[in-house]
Amino acid sequence: MSAFEYASPLSVEEVISVLSRHSEARPLAGGQKLLLDRNRDRLKGAVLVDLGRIASLKGIDRQDGGLRIGATTTFRMIASSDLVGKEFPVLAEAVGTIGDTQLRNRGTIGGNIAERDPEYDLPALLLVLDASIEVAGRRGSRNISADKFFTDRDDSALKRDEFIVSILIPLATANSAMAYVKSKHPARLTAVCGVAAALTVNHGRVMAAKIAVTGAADHPIRLSAVETALLNGPADHEQIDAVAAAADKGIGFRGDAFASAEYRSHLTRVLTGRALKQTLSQSTA
Repeated sequence: MSAFEYASPLSVEEVISVLSRHSEARPLAGGQKLLLDRNRDRLKGAVLVDLGRIASLKGIDRQDGGLRIGATTTFRMIASSDLVGKEFPVLAEAVGTIGDTQLRNRGTIGGNIAERDPEYDLPALLLVLDASIEVAGRRGSRNISADKFFTDRDDSALKRDEFIVSILIPLATANSAMAYVKSKHPARLTAVCGVAAALTVNHGRVMAAKIAVTGAADHPIRLSAVETALLNGPADHEQIDAVAAAADKGIGFRGDAFASAEYRSHLTRVLTGRALKQTLSQSTA
């Protein structure tokens, strides 16, 4: 690996100071992506800013009618959290399937979403949860909605001197349920395609719908056409089959050595149907 500098600040203010002074500074959370990166030469001359010693960046607690998850909170902590398990069981379950045991013990939620990898699971879940990402920098702190944060992989919502502090998730409304299903890559254990769905059902009709897909395109996408088609319609399998059949419309699917664009298009239709039916079964139980 090429030589780089290392900093281990003890406060958010110290992190901001380092990021402001060094144009090549990069926040380091769990470090799992770094360890697997084949192109480590890109770190030549960089300053790695380790966030692991800042207590305020780790942990899960209630805040403003929802949950706040610190950026350096590990996947294992999220999967085993009583708070997350009670309020967002699908998030706990999904995080418990990320990678392998070693990755879940070291990988962090902040590092995961900052990498903006198109195959990661969390972006789709955060999109349907209406989450926001709290970031800090020399201009102060601000919240970025997941819809704004996960846009184009090459167009980061983070400014150069900013880093993720926490993820804020509002509590779900009454009569709502959520599911996440995915097709997992056998080697990387990431999502070849994953679909998260949330429905609010009242008196047999869909009052609110949120669906997002990850892994299929260059960045996670809300399936707004599917959401619109479901809204105010009957909450039944026939309606779900109809909208899922068109879930791949208007998406620029990506292809690689493992899965073609056509296959990811097929998976989007199939997994959208499965996720919605799982959600429906929970909301009507």
